[in-house]
Amino acid sequence: MHIVRDVLDKKLIDRNGCEIGRVDGIRLEFPGNGQPRMTHIEIGGEILAARVGHWLVKPTRWIAEHFGPRRVRTVSIEWKHVKRMGRDLHLDIEADDTEALAWEHWLAERFIGRIPGGV
Repeated sequence: MHIVRDVLDKKLIDRNGCEIGRVDGIRLEFPGNGQPRMTHIEIGGEILAARVGHWLVKPTRWIAEHFGPRRVRTVSIEWKHVKRMGRDLHLDIEADDTEALAWEHWLAERFIGRIPGGV
């Protein structure tokens, strides 16, 4: 498997067909004498910002801390929850069981819900 080609930036789809986001990062484990193995996929602005340039991490962190929902910095999903790979990564978890949709819920409550006919 080519990790960058096959995993990074792929859409994440939960068990109900809801799009959770895209894979922004990958966490690897390096056991003593064994081969490296993928343990988690990560979603979050900080992870994506680090891929662009480390200079972007601090401003991204500041924005996340001062605006929007107060959530953990990154969402980490264990690799064992990936059930099918292809054009997208299909997971055996539900989107609402993670904090991946925190921004969507926050926007729906604060803004869209106040628009007549919004939610």
